[in-house]
Amino acid sequence: MADTPTIKRGFNRKHLIVMALGNIIGSGIFLASGTAISLAGPAAVLAYVIGGMIMVMEVMFIAEMSIINPAPGSFRVHATEIFGPGLGFVNGWMFWCSGVLGMAGEVTAAAIYISFWLPGVPSWVFCLLFAIIMTVINFLDVRGLSRFEAWLASVKIITLAAFVLFGILAVLRIIPVELQGKAAGFSSAGAFMPNGIKGIMASMLMVLFSFTGTGIIGLTIADANDPEKEVPPAINAICLAVISLYVLTILLVVLLVPWNTLSSDQSPFVTILNNLRIPFGATIITFIVLTASLSGLNSAMYSASRMLFSLSRDKQAPGIFMKTNKNGVPVYAVGVGSTVLILTAVVSYLLPQNLFIILTGASGFLAMFNWLTISVTHYFYRKKVLREKPEKLKYKVPAYPFITILAIVLIAGIIATSYLYPGQIASLITGIGIIAILIPTYWLFRKVTALK
Repeated sequence: MADTPTIKRGFNRKHLIVMALGNIIGSGIFLASGTAISLAGPAAVLAYVIGGMIMVMEVMFIAEMSIINPAPGSFRVHATEIFGPGLGFVNGWMFWCSGVLGMAGEVTAAAIYISFWLPGVPSWVFCLLFAIIMTVINFLDVRGLSRFEAWLASVKIITLAAFVLFGILAVLRIIPVELQGKAAGFSSAGAFMPNGIKGIMASMLMVLFSFTGTGIIGLTIADANDPEKEVPPAINAICLAVISLYVLTILLVVLLVPWNTLSSDQSPFVTILNNLRIPFGATIITFIVLTASLSGLNSAMYSASRMLFSLSRDKQAPGIFMKTNKNGVPVYAVGVGSTVLILTAVVSYLLPQNLFIILTGASGFLAMFNWLTISVTHYFYRKKVLREKPEKLKYKVPAYPFITILAIVLIAGIIATSYLYPGQIASLITGIGIIAILIPTYWLFRKVTALK
């Protein structure tokens, strides 16, 4: 095992796209979308458009800053440059907490999916099994990890594309199926927004959870061979793929199934295929959404471990998390993420009901705070670079500073109204509690470090 605090590079454009899509596309669209639609009704389509716009802005902010300084830790390092180590500490640990909560949500979703075939087996058994498998895979080098992720990511991308094609053919009556949905939901404002603006705002936390894997882009840039060349076309492909697949998918879901029949304990895709009475359709889609959750779990474990490595390297986490194996993988940083998954298995045994909603909501809430700090950091980072080293600004976010201010306003508004969905109260308490703990922890950690 090597003690040097470095991670081996090896990502090219394809690897960046694969890892990002693997982290973004997961249970957020395949399972949590049911909750979002049940809250917003057909207007969930609008919610996903808004969510997509925010995602694009955040991806561009991260890309601009990471191309200027492709440091391990990405936006955490950039926040430190602008606001000092305090915000960098809180930002990095918020991202890590959001990542491990997202991992826990993905493994819980995977357990929900596989119970379709094995309903008598407790979910904690599957949580434990998947935790062990994903830990072993994450000990591979970045090329081996990306090859495995490429297979998982391709399954869910092909699935969403196939669903979009199938849905269009079904809505146009080219495929002879009996539609169960109510297209009349688009006939008036009241039908389109049955729960009004409040319903849209209440759904936004779950909607944005579907997009919150964007942080991995900055972290993979640190592993990229040529960020300036590879990143811009990669982020264009990522944004186009995610937004088009998500918005079209949600649109077709609300056209093919009554929005008020969807829930958080079954994938909308399974509901639709059951309604359409497609032979083995539910079994096939269950396998596909299972791979989607495992893909999200895999890439989330990668991003959380790299952030913990970065925190350790800057003496904002115990030094043991800098240790790497012969593949350049921070093994202890991966191991602590695996430990969280094992604890998820225990919690799923003690608290099986609504665990997925609590975990994903808390992860989404922390991710929103991260997005907010990224946006604010970008506003000042551009000014700093233009003032000190303008030649480093190779990739520029358009319409600055308007687009940065717009992102700040939108995200702040979503955070402020996230309490509107009562089912997310436990998630909000968890997220706020973590932030409240992290702030004094920084000062305590700083004092302890100074004494050594």
